[in-house]
Amino acid sequence: MISKTVFAAVEFGLFEAAGPQAATSQELANRCGIPQRSARALADLLADAGLLVREGGAFRNAPDAEAFLSGRGPADLRTMARYWETVSYPAWEHAVEAFRTRQGVRPVLDKAQTEAYESTVALVTAETAADLARAYNFGRHHRLLDVGGGYGTFVKPILTAYGNLTATLIDLPEVAGAVAEQRIPRLTAIGADVFESPLPGGHDLILVANLVHLLPPERIAELFRRLRSVAAPGTTLLLVDWWRTELAPHPSARFGAGEFLIISGGDLYQVDEVAGWLGETGWTFTGLTELPPPSGVIQAVPN
Repeated sequence: MISKTVFAAVEFGLFEAAGPQAATSQELANRCGIPQRSARALADLLADAGLLVREGGAFRNAPDAEAFLSGRGPADLRTMARYWETVSYPAWEHAVEAFRTRQGVRPVLDKAQTEAYESTVALVTAETAADLARAYNFGRHHRLLDVGGGYGTFVKPILTAYGNLTATLIDLPEVAGAVAEQRIPRLTAIGADVFESPLPGGHDLILVANLVHLLPPERIAELFRRLRSVAAPGTTLLLVDWWRTELAPHPSARFGAGEFLIISGGDLYQVDEVAGWLGETGWTFTGLTELPPPSGVIQAVPN
């Protein structure tokens, strides 16, 4: 009930309407275009959940809501709430089946759902992308292949920091098309299924960011084999992901194993598991570079 109430509040713009100054339920109703009784019911539950603060008969945003759900703070998590509402929450209705079978249960996304998903991924991974651009020396490379690169969240800060690089991003056509519309300098976007279409060659660096966790083990091995087939001697493979290096995942990734399973049968994988799959598919694991938790960069080179 709390989840759906938050989703409804985001849809109605209630957190924008509430603001840091207290407003009555009637004022909130007028600003949101909903019945007063609905505004009061939403506000009562959101206050109990700690997202609104009661002041007499009025309500204002709690600090976290003002910072992250109003559109006025340092980060806007309303996109993420829309993803939970339109994509993740419905899929989790089939969680029993997913945990029993280890098969993803999320249906094919329509255009609006794809936008919600990709925008949320970009939001969640933006900080890691910036960390990667600072932590790894891309200056020794010339051509980068970004596999499953989404909206370009990872490749954009790299290209900004390293003017010597050119890059190719490959993702599904509807995603690559949105990237192409951005006209990012020195970036070519290719719309294709990385498992069905030939992968482009001629790159000395291959980046796979936050894709491995969406795949079951057999598909990971298949992906590594396909990447190996286009990797020339001296190519470096970078796998950026949320790695499970201890018995318990990092608190910020604790939902990951379930969410990735629901999406497509994935998981939070251990570094030694991935190193084993690399070795079986023609790669040599060369190390792990830690980024701010829970992320890290696995590096490998062709055998």
